[in-house]
Amino acid sequence: MTQLSIIIPTFNSGATLERCLASIASQTFIDYEILIQDGGSTDNTIDLVKSFEKANRGITVKLQQEKDKGIYDAMNKAVLLASGEWLYFLGSDDELHDPHVLE
Repeated sequence: MTQLSIIIPTFNSGATLERCLASIASQTFIDYEILIQDGGSTDNTIDLVKSFEKANRGITVKLQQEKDKGIYDAMNKAVLLASGEWLYFLGSDDELHDPHVLE
């Protein structure tokens, strides 16, 4: 079982998501999965997720795309996909401050 599920709700998050994902990939703690619950983005959000997956094959990324009723509905949908013992909710415009945050 994965120890930590990082849940990121997205909707047209192309301007910020790349930095968010890079801050996760730089962590020294590695027992996590990333769940991206997208509400139907029409920008480059999905392309960024797919590029991140290709560049970081050792990181489990689950992407689900479906309309939602807002950020909290998206979070609840992602919880159903999570396999981690712990959940960490992260905004798509947030970044982890340094490489040791998840430790």
